[in-house]
Amino acid sequence: MKNKNLLDYITVFFGLLGLGAMLYLLLSFTFSLISKNSCDIISKVINCSKVVTSSYSTLFGIDWYYYGIGFFVLIIALAVLRLITKKEKTKKISAISIFGLSIFGAGVACYLIYVEIFLVHHICILCTTGHIAIFGVLITSILRFTKFKNTV
Repeated sequence: MKNKNLLDYITVFFGLLGLGAMLYLLLSFTFSLISKNSCDIISKVINCSKVVTSSYSTLFGIDWYYYGIGFFVLIIALAVLRLITKKEKTKKISAISIFGLSIFGAGVACYLIYVEIFLVHHICILCTTGHIAIFGVLITSILRFTKFKNTV
């Protein structure tokens, strides 16, 4: 594995991590295929049900985890595109797209972290996993443009 591809593999990893967390929320709270209480037993503060069913859990009537699923699918697709394409222009456009999406995603994650801590007063461990994945994508994207800027 070439060093320049390592960041793309790491991006795919973070994308899959975030996608897994969002799909778990989807299966738990939309389709009830997994117990909704499965992550509520950790502590009194960590309670996914309180967060996901709060009045802040939707945007335009759509649950936040649907946006997360779309975000992570797009990140994974762009990172895989960077891995399989031989065209430098496509790689560069994909890298810029991942960077832009990750900045936007980090901003949204900061807002959602604020909502969890200060408004809902509970933390969803699955949402936190998604937030970590978003910041992981952002860090790998920043590294791509700084340390490895010749290999964008």
